[in-house]
Amino acid sequence: MPDPVRLMVTPNIVGRQPAGRATSSLNPVANPKAKLRYGAAGPSYWTTFWRDFSVDDRPLERCHIPGDGQQAVDGHWAHFADGLASEGQVIDLGCGAGILGRVLLKHRRDLRVAGVDFAQVPAIVMANLTIHPWVSMDDLPFGDASFDAAVSLFGIEYGQIDQTARELARVLKPGAPFSFLIHHHQSEIVREGAMRQRGLRDLLSGRMRAAFLAGAAERFEEQYRRLETEFPKEPSVKMFSDHFRRNLTRSQGERHELWQKLADALDPEITLTLQMEKCAKSAEHLGIWLVPLLSAMRAVRVSVLRRASGEPIAWDVSGVR
Repeated sequence: MPDPVRLMVTPNIVGRQPAGRATSSLNPVANPKAKLRYGAAGPSYWTTFWRDFSVDDRPLERCHIPGDGQQAVDGHWAHFADGLASEGQVIDLGCGAGILGRVLLKHRRDLRVAGVDFAQVPAIVMANLTIHPWVSMDDLPFGDASFDAAVSLFGIEYGQIDQTARELARVLKPGAPFSFLIHHHQSEIVREGAMRQRGLRDLLSGRMRAAFLAGAAERFEEQYRRLETEFPKEPSVKMFSDHFRRNLTRSQGERHELWQKLADALDPEITLTLQMEKCAKSAEHLGIWLVPLLSAMRAVRVSVLRRASGEPIAWDVSGVR
């Protein structure tokens, strides 16, 4: 599962605008199944994310872990892979483009990884890695005791844990190990996402919209200075504000069209970052979330994976079936 903080709209959103209705695949007009306004992100939004923002030659960029956190995460998975049986079958929950599967296989080529994701994720052509799109972790299409291990990197927390836990208990062999890295509510990943989401929502607020649609340069600059003060480290605020500023002198109809196009294009990103913030766990929320796993598994251990500075990266929920 990716980090939605890295999601960016396509360059033509802020470039020269063609005449007529927007046709960006991020525009819900062009993608009716994804027609939301900051609601719950279903498969269609994640499908759009993976289709339009997958990086085939640099797939690991789809899961941005700031600073030295990537080294800690890679070390975690290397240690977990070392303990798996030879030629073990591993299920990856909420796999996205198979980022975690690639990491495991880089360390242990003999493993066989099956990734599942409820979105239409990109097809993977790689030895020992199979991706199953349109598959919910709440209803796994595998037989009983099919897997020797289970993993998830920022994925399992997006599902319904009660049903997922029951399905995991069914498809895992007795004694099978599992490890899930889950968004920690104090991690830099979640903080960045929350700041970006709030900045974009404020950018599209009524005050900025009214100033832009009226073509009122002075009012617009006042709102921009306010945003710059409130979100000094969020580059998207400046980028999209500059886009609006360049188009202030267009006709009223063109300004309406440009505003709506950008609002529609940013809707998926705002929705996905909202969902990430909602799925991130505090200690209290994690305790509640763990109840189904505690009931379904023989042993569950919880720790915090941290950066060298001590800052949390993720919750590590591990154990055995």
